[in-house]
Amino acid sequence: MISASYCDGEHLNYKSVNGCPAFYARTSDGKQVYVNSTDERRIQELASAYYAKKLKAAAEREKKQIDSCIMILKKDADKSDVDTVFDRLPEAIKQKAKLTELTSEGYAQKWQESNGIVKKRRTHKQDDYHKYKTLRGDYVASKSEVIIADRLFVKGIPYHYEIALAPEAVLDESRPVFDDYGRFVGFESMGNGPDSADTLHPDFFVLNKRTRKAYFWEHLGRMDDAQYCMKNFNRFMRILDAGYVIGEDLIVTHEDSRIPLRIEDIEKIIEKYLS
Repeated sequence: MISASYCDGEHLNYKSVNGCPAFYARTSDGKQVYVNSTDERRIQELASAYYAKKLKAAAEREKKQIDSCIMILKKDADKSDVDTVFDRLPEAIKQKAKLTELTSEGYAQKWQESNGIVKKRRTHKQDDYHKYKTLRGDYVASKSEVIIADRLFVKGIPYHYEIALAPEAVLDESRPVFDDYGRFVGFESMGNGPDSADTLHPDFFVLNKRTRKAYFWEHLGRMDDAQYCMKNFNRFMRILDAGYVIGEDLIVTHEDSRIPLRIEDIEKIIEKYLS
């Protein structure tokens, strides 16, 4: 016979009689009353209470285990955090050790150096369009892009500048793509080279090291210019039609001649999406 407490003081008793289930409700004063099998509602209530009691006991056991783990981690937090191991290595060993992708920094380094991304970038040398130099050494198209790039760099956030994006590109299944560990990650897209006429170049491609999610970041710098707005409207429609979502995959900042981009706004975006 199996027993469980009921919320109003009753207990559920269950036993098998000739292969058929029989349910009994035992009250707080010790009386046991048979519950007719036709009283489906009463049986469901008692059975649900039986389940709830078992579930509560399991949850309490699990909570104790979690609390125990948290206590251990807090007691020796420095040694428990895999992301701090590299930072605590002697400098001579740091210079020789190869970061593992298991850590946030190791993954970020692989992402920053990934051939699959780097080969889609433009060459960021100084030219008539890219006149402004960032702290990292890239040349970008505006002073506001310098501000964004420099805040990312100072914060240690990996980024790529103006990688190629062709939202409507057709996959070429004869050209598989593998990551730096030799794992298959997809296929090349036809017509998405950095210099293709239909290729878009979002300003930044940035990585949240903690969550390992990457975002495109577009800055619209001349929102009081109607022609500029229409051009970028068409670009955004291509991106959105391809399934990218503003606030989920795409970060957007903007300014005009009256309201410039503020560093505090950049800081808020970095805190929300990239910290």
